[in-house]
Parts: sequence; structure tokens; C-alpha cells
Amino acid sequence: MANIPDGTKPTIERVDDIPVIYGMLEQMGIRAIVDNVIKPHGNWIGLNPGGVITLWLTHILSEKNHLMEPVQQWVRRHKFILSRLSCQRVRELDFADDRLAICLRELSDSTAWCEIENQLGRRLIRVYDLRTDRVRFDATVGTVYHNPQSGTLFQVGKAKNGLYETQFKLMMASLDPLGLPLVVDVKPGNHADDPLYIPSYQRAKQILLRDGILVVGDSKMSALLTRGTIVTGQDCYLVPLADKKDEPMLLSQLLEDWFEQGAKTVPVFLTEDMPTDGSAPDPKLAIARGFEVTRSRTVIVEGVEITWDERLVVVQSYSYMHSILTGYHERLDKAEAALLALTPPRQRGKKQIEKEADLLSAIEQVEQKYRVQGCFHHDHTEEVSERHVRTYKDKPARTDRQVRYQLTVRRNQSAIQDAEFEAGWRIYATNEAAERLSLSQTVEVYRDQIIHENIFRRLHGKMLSITPLYVQREDHAQGLVHLLTLGARVLALGDYLAREALAEVGEELADVYAGNAGRSTSRPTTERMFKTFDGINLVISPSGSHGTTFLTDMRPVHEKIMALLGLSMSLFACLVSA
Repeated sequence: MANIPDGTKPTIERVDDIPVIYGMLEQMGIRAIVDNVIKPHGNWIGLNPGGVITLWLTHILSEKNHLMEPVQQWVRRHKFILSRLSCQRVRELDFADDRLAICLRELSDSTAWCEIENQLGRRLIRVYDLRTDRVRFDATVGTVYHNPQSGTLFQVGKAKNGLYETQFKLMMASLDPLGLPLVVDVKPGNHADDPLYIPSYQRAKQILLRDGILVVGDSKMSALLTRGTIVTGQDCYLVPLADKKDEPMLLSQLLEDWFEQGAKTVPVFLTEDMPTDGSAPDPKLAIARGFEVTRSRTVIVEGVEITWDERLVVVQSYSYMHSILTGYHERLDKAEAALLALTPPRQRGKKQIEKEADLLSAIEQVEQKYRVQGCFHHDHTEEVSERHVRTYKDKPARTDRQVRYQLTVRRNQSAIQDAEFEAGWRIYATNEAAERLSLSQTVEVYRDQIIHENIFRRLHGKMLSITPLYVQREDHAQGLVHLLTLGARVLALGDYLAREALAEVGEELADVYAGNAGRSTSRPTTERMFKTFDGINLVISPSGSHGTTFLTDMRPVHEKIMALLGLSMSLFACLVSA
């Protein structure tokens, strides 16, 4: 640290990860793209919308807070740093609530947002030479506490936990396996998922400007019209079929035909378990087995009938099978105990079912609760006991009649064996050629779903936190979600750049784990890399004609991270006076 002259009082501004985040946003071109799309009105003064949004995103990613209220105070504390980085005069009033609200309103406009995504997506693909042969689609929901009667965006719908809550829905298309968002659509919370895939797919095509894409999605993307639309777009799809809903007998029929033909299955191995010398892998390392068949599909898309061949890849995951069987046998045991408890022995406190219809209804409820319909044989007998009561005072003699049912339960071994036989099997549908997507590759590609889930994890986590939303106006809320997905792109891109740069030189990044400087990783997350910059301060001493500035606590790992992210150390050097 430089010596501070006596009698002077230095000013300290926290730097932390601000230059890194700002550098990534500038490298992505977000400021220029926003200014190219959003034109401020004639009375707008100060930073353009692109500059405001870029620095606001810097605040969100650095402070992990998307509230509008603290932004102006944050700018006041970092005015020198932000002015040096942006090479512009930064005023606190540029980040007043009303100015930020205008930016949110502009971002909520569907036309402007689509154009921003188009320009940003094409730029990222070109600048970073990203793979564009695979795109993954999925949806998530955000639960809020807004009044569903006051608008159209926040509506009551079924959440991931199965409960009905006030929410909004987020449909996203991302480059796979990178996990970089391309297209984001914010929809009402009561909107069905199925119709959201086609518009998002068509928007992604406008960004990618190519055919032959493999479109990957969950079972809600398996609607025949969605698959037909992808085929019409000269692309391929890979989806697990919702066979129990749309074709309830399909899996049973496929397994029956396969069993009767005595056909062999293909073992599935993870890539890391495959020998590098070309020899056969150890059968014990197989994670699944499968077979495939081909069938023809026909659907009308925009008034035109199209027909294509579809491969059905039927796969049994061993871990999934063991999980299914464990849960299935537990449900059988609980259901059997619950059925026998319907007709307890006669004793004090034990209520008896006295009507046959009530008994049959109770049996049905138990089997539905434990999802074991058809797995038990039931026999019940009626036991009637009568007791003669003599005349007492003014009450005449009578006969009390008590009814009790005795239920006998036996397991339907045939149905149980059928259920055990089908455990762990799943059908994947694709129109991709087997030469380009083998059975094993089908399983491995779909297993990459966890990468796409990382986007949702970040949006629901501490870093971006799309919920709770504190803004009340729906256009502000929609604009804010769009803004936060720009932040998700920064984090995904940081992961990719660091991972690829380390893999290229065969190294790992150390000194990124607090309290364990010796620990290293080849796949550092952007959040962890940002965290290493905490504690860097800019000291501004008023000595000399223009003052003196210098940085504290810079370490070699910071220069390494900047190189991994493709950023220049001049982002820090520009803060220091010559």
C-alpha cells in the first residue's frame, strides 16, 4: 500500500467485483444493444437507458439485491468507480426510482424485449463462437403475494409443490449444454405449459438462423402439434413421452412386443466410464438398458398435413428402477395395512362400517391414495349380531341389530409383477437419425437437463431471486424478470468461459474457496469467482494536484480469473491514477 501523507484524510470506495461484472456486461454488448432498441423521450437527460440498465445489473449481481430503493445510495458510494469504468458522468438521479421504473416499463414491452434478445443472442453466439446445434426448453413458476384480481399476470395456478398459488410463469429456451438463456417469455401463472413451446421455439429460430437444431424438452413438450412444428422447421426433437396421459397403453405394448420377440437390449454407459483404448466397457458400469422402434406420425401444422418417421427409444434406468420399486413396495405395505384397518375387531372405540357401499368406497379411496389400483383382491363378508332388549318403563321391547364387515385382502401377484416389470422404463421420442443420436447419446443428452435447471436455481436463489417481487405494477414486474434473466446470462457465460479456458490448458483454478486456499476446481462457478474479489478497496488520497488512488488486496488469482473471463486488467487499472 502506498504511503499516505500526514494531515490528509483518504476516501475509501469498495471495489469488490464491480469492474469484473461491468466488464462482462460491456463485453456482452448489453449497453449498446439496449440503446439501439430503447430510445429515450426528448426530456431524458443523463445516462442513456443502456447505461442505466448496465450499472443497475452491476448492482444486482454485486449486491445480490434487485430492489430499486438502494440503487441510488449504492451509486453515491461508488460514484468515482462507476464514472471511471463507464467513462461518463454518473449522477445519483440517473438511478432514482422513477428512472428505474421507466427502464422496467421499456423492458416489459414485448416488441422491444424480443429485439433485445435477438441482437444479444446473435452477438453472444458470434463473439464467443457458441455451439448452436442444441436448444433446451423448460418452464418454471414464481410464487408471489399479489392480488390475482388486480391484473392478468399474477394468477392462481398449480405450483411445483402441487398446491395452487398466485404465481407467474417463465418459459425459457437456452443453448445446450451451455445453459445460456436465449429466449425468455413471462406468462400468467394459470397458463398451460404446452402452448408456450411453439412461440418460444419460433423466437429461438429467429436468433439461431439455421436448421438442423436438436430441440430438447420435458414431457410437456411432447404434444404432437409441437413435435410437428419442429419437424416443419427442419429441426429435430428429443422429448420423453407423457405416455400415461396421451397413450396410456403404449409402454405396456412396447414392452410386451419386446419381451415376446426376445429382442436384446443395448447397455447404456456414461461417457467417463467408457474405456479410452476402444475396448468393451465393464457391464457392471451400465447405468441403463434400452431398445428402440420406429413408427410414423401425422399432424396438421398451419393447415398443411405432414408425416414423418419417429424413433421411440425405450430405456430402463437402473437407479430409477430401484427407486420406483422401493417406493412401490412401501406403498403396497401401507395400502394393505390401511385396507385391513377398515374392518377392525369389535372393541370399544373401534368404529365399524355398517354399509357395503361405504366399505367399497373406503377401499377405493385407500387404493387411490397409495396408487395401487388393481394390486389387491378383496373379499368381504357381512356379520350381523342381534340382541333382544326387554320392555323398560315406557319403552317397548326391541331387537338391536349390529352389522360388521370382515374384509379379506390378498395381493394380486399378476398385477404386481406387471408393475415391477414396467418399473424404471421411459419412452423418449425423437426424429433425429440414429447415426447422429444413438440410444446411449439419447440418454446422456436428456441427463444434461440439470444444466438447464441451474438457470432456474439461480433465478430462484440468492444471487438473482425473481421471488419475492416487491414491485406491484405488472409491467414493472415483467420488466424486472426480463432484467434478471440478463443477469442469468452473465452467470452462465462466466461458467462457460472459465470451464473452457481451464480445459484448454488442462489446469484448475485455486484460491477460490474461502478457508481452503489449496483446493482447486476445473469448473468454478461465476458466483464463486466473483466472491474472490470481495475486500478490494480503492483508496483515494487528496494529496497532490489531482489526488492519488490505489487498490488494496489484489491477489494473483484475480488476474487469473480476469484472463479466464477474457477481461483486461485495465478495468482495475483505470481506477488508479497515473
